[in-house]
Amino acid sequence: MGTQYKMIGGDGREYGPATLEELRQWCEEGRLSHGTPVWRSDEARWRPAGGWDELKWDLQTPAVPAQASDAPAPPLPAAALVAAGFWVRVAAYLVDWVVLTTITGLVTLPWAEPLARLQAEFFAQWKSATPDSQVMIRYLLVSLAIHLPLGLAYFAGFHGALGATPGKQILGLRVVREDGSALGFPRACLRYAAALLSSASFGIGYLLAAIPPEKRALHDVLARTRVVRVR
Repeated sequence: MGTQYKMIGGDGREYGPATLEELRQWCEEGRLSHGTPVWRSDEARWRPAGGWDELKWDLQTPAVPAQASDAPAPPLPAAALVAAGFWVRVAAYLVDWVVLTTITGLVTLPWAEPLARLQAEFFAQWKSATPDSQVMIRYLLVSLAIHLPLGLAYFAGFHGALGATPGKQILGLRVVREDGSALGFPRACLRYAAALLSSASFGIGYLLAAIPPEKRALHDVLARTRVVRVR
């Protein structure tokens, strides 16, 4: 007769006796998984199907669960949502300013001389009684073409990927959505665009971060974000 097998199906019922070829057919049909109880006559005991050497290669490979890095970051607990103060945010920004200025200098190094001449011409026209508007506009456009993309890549990149720039990471700060969930790249880009409005308001938008209890700057209000201290 040869070795006989039995199995417990997903409905809790016992099936068999069956031959090895029949069990392999059931494996192809998906009726057996690695954890399905299988009884073998020569040993007279039950074991998971994956525990029998003659079956483990016929069983379908179980789906690999998604890595933790692929899953969205869970919201911070309410206890961790402590609004960051104004001065600690200023300190974090100063660190980021140093880092970003260094990066900008390295990126623009091949054009350092013409940029320096253009800057000198701009300040000369600024002090002049009859400034040349074309020189001033050219300098402003070149500055925007350099600083806007680098600023977007720096702030939106770090906020979208890690929730914090290097300056904020050093001081234990994080930018989150209003509910404490991760910012994500689209919201990080929106926040950077809103931060330009805070700058355009002669800094008044930034001063709103000093007003308790939420201590949210103008760009935080517009982008519906918060800067919190992570305990």
